Amino acid sequence: MGKLLREYQNGDLVDSVCILTGLSVKQTRQQKPFLKLEFGDSSGRVAGVMWEGFDEEVTKIPPGEILRIQGKMEEWEGREQVLVKSISLPPSGSYNPADLLPATGHDVEEMLAELDRIINSIVFPPLRGLLSAMFSDSEFRQSFAKAPAAKRWHQPYLGGLLEHTLTVYAHAVSLASRYPRVELELVKAGALVHDIGKTIEYRWENFFETSTQGRLLGHLVIGVEILDRWIKCQKDFPEELGWHLKHIILSHHGQYEFGCPVLPRTLEALVVHFADDLDAKISGVQRVIDREMQDSGQWTSYVKLMEREFFKGPVPPSSFEEKVSVRESPEKKKPGTKGNPEEQSLFKQ
Repeated sequence: MGKLLREYQNGDLVDSVCILTGLSVKQTRQQKPFLKLEFGDSSGRVAGVMWEGFDEEVTKIPPGEILRIQGKMEEWEGREQVLVKSISLPPSGSYNPADLLPATGHDVEEMLAELDRIINSIVFPPLRGLLSAMFSDSEFRQSFAKAPAAKRWHQPYLGGLLEHTLTVYAHAVSLASRYPRVELELVKAGALVHDIGKTIEYRWENFFETSTQGRLLGHLVIGVEILDRWIKCQKDFPEELGWHLKHIILSHHGQYEFGCPVLPRTLEALVVHFADDLDAKISGVQRVIDREMQDSGQWTSYVKLMEREFFKGPVPPSSFEEKVSVRESPEKKKPGTKGNPEEQSLFKQ
């Protein structure tokens, strides 16, 4: 034992401690029962199948149970899965439960410090006061720092929500700065609160799953409920400003078919939607490329959510990289451009 699930290659014998994330009993065409499984550890999730060698007790193992699985890694419909031969409880002391959950590669305390700096930079007092109260609350802060951004696609790991939020904030501020009519303060606040409902939508005690409240309401509605509670705790918070913040939360998925009760109807909501969509897609595709970089070929497997394969590289050619590095070296920059957005603007004449 010792390898992570994603470290096994096609044809490798598998002997791993992991978390059961899904189990269902299916039947073959000959009416013979088999198990369709899913396992997870700090490397991610892997499907599994067990054709024989299990009894009724095995079919009753609940998701979240830590197991030792043995079998063989194989490929099925373009994806790796474990052909499971045996399932057992791992020996006592052979694993650390905390090591089984994937986590962000960034320093969480540094990200929280960055979040605090952003909040302190907000000029409009009602917004700064609202965000300061919310993100300094110890219970909410802890949940926000631990929650994943998603269960599978983008940043599906501890600290993923915090990481995603800071990236969305950076994209949103960059976009908003190009358009004078966009209210930057509202965009900043909207980017920070757009996904706060995920602190309740997801649970991460064992692996990442959707809570009952999350299944019934979804994180858009939950986010508005959380925001509304904090607004009511603020003295004389502008009512219309609250509507606009709630609108950003409710509309940030961009389309009805993606769960939005309303479409983005303000410039600020549009900015946050596109910033969120950009990070979700880029982060998701990056994970696929990273996971398959060692596989043969220049293309990833088919990414169902994006309905295409992605080129793995190398992009750009090494000769071009050398030219870029020379062009962007500190010695080549014009004096006075560092830290001066106006002089660095693409639209500066």
